[in-house]
Amino acid sequence: MKKRATSDGNPWEKTQVQCLLRNRHSGRYYGRFKVSGKQKWVALDTDVFTVAKIRLTEEATKFQKIRGSFSDVSSGKAMMAELVEMYRQQTESDSDIRSSTKTARYTSIKKVLKTWPGLEDLEPSQVTVAGVHKWVSRFKQDGTRFVAPGTKTLRKGNSASSVNRAIDTLKAILNIAVQNGQIHSNPVLVQPATGRLKKKVEQKKLILPSRAEVTALLVGMRAIPGWGQEAALLCRFLKMSGARIGEIPRTTWRKVGWDRKQIHLPGYKTETSDRIIPLFPALEELLKEITEFRKRVSATRSDKKTFLDPDDAIFRIQECQKTIDTAAKAANVTRITHHDFRHLFATAVIESGVDIPTLSRWLGHSDGGVLAMKTYGHLRLEHSQMSAQKVVF
Repeated sequence: MKKRATSDGNPWEKTQVQCLLRNRHSGRYYGRFKVSGKQKWVALDTDVFTVAKIRLTEEATKFQKIRGSFSDVSSGKAMMAELVEMYRQQTESDSDIRSSTKTARYTSIKKVLKTWPGLEDLEPSQVTVAGVHKWVSRFKQDGTRFVAPGTKTLRKGNSASSVNRAIDTLKAILNIAVQNGQIHSNPVLVQPATGRLKKKVEQKKLILPSRAEVTALLVGMRAIPGWGQEAALLCRFLKMSGARIGEIPRTTWRKVGWDRKQIHLPGYKTETSDRIIPLFPALEELLKEITEFRKRVSATRSDKKTFLDPDDAIFRIQECQKTIDTAAKAANVTRITHHDFRHLFATAVIESGVDIPTLSRWLGHSDGGVLAMKTYGHLRLEHSQMSAQKVVF
């Protein structure tokens, strides 16, 4: 094996096999390939050179197939199978897409292919409007015909969100064919003569725990050994800020504007989700409580690290659903999720008399209040009726 000099601090050392590299720190091997001008790294999950060579050959075969697919797509000769693979690779290589979104896309691809047998063998021009409508109708009624492990019951139908994601996935795949000139228009964009292509999403009724139940839940969380106290602090932060749980790892102490009485919540879903909200008095007190908690914890650490530097995340944990579930069971209250604390924030804001458009901005919505009105409109009406009783003429 030929090794590179380590003076430049490069953690990778080349081997005598093309595209095969070894990580100096872990000793494990990786394959490095190039597809459509972009580097692709593949972990070979071994530190044995001979095993790595075998696995590299297997991966090289896969990438050769992908290169062939991409060549067919760019030349306008792709079958649906190549377009599906292109969409999969585009999703995988897009660093702006969250891992959970990527997983959802991969699942939707599987559902499309399972519910439309033979789709991969078609040319894009053979995917007609009638064929799309027939597939959607069948998918809405029969679903994927999934049988859960250990049961004999055939699950029929699929949720509205599942059906709609599958439709969007097929649309995105066919858009690649449109962009490359294989077809003039996307058949998924043509609506049926009657009804609608996508399944109607029913608005779920919002049922949240009472203040007493939330208090009991938080008390129970604090009593759980280990991360219980920090989990309770995290849930209180979600409840007082309306932050999404996915925003927590990005929320550092630098985001807290003590002097300006503001806090920057680094949203990731849309441009407006990256937002600045007021540092409400209760939220400010909570952040001060967290700093004192950090100092107490640091006193027990050998390195005395406080985790209070500007670029340190406010919370060392990124989620705490198991702790919430444990406390909810112990307190005999209904199970809630991280996102329910965001709903509790919105409820408290409305009950405090704040208007829907302002709440919408604090939540990071991009629609000016349409979604907030749909979700919390009934709360606003209830609060309005209660407030009306206080009016004296």
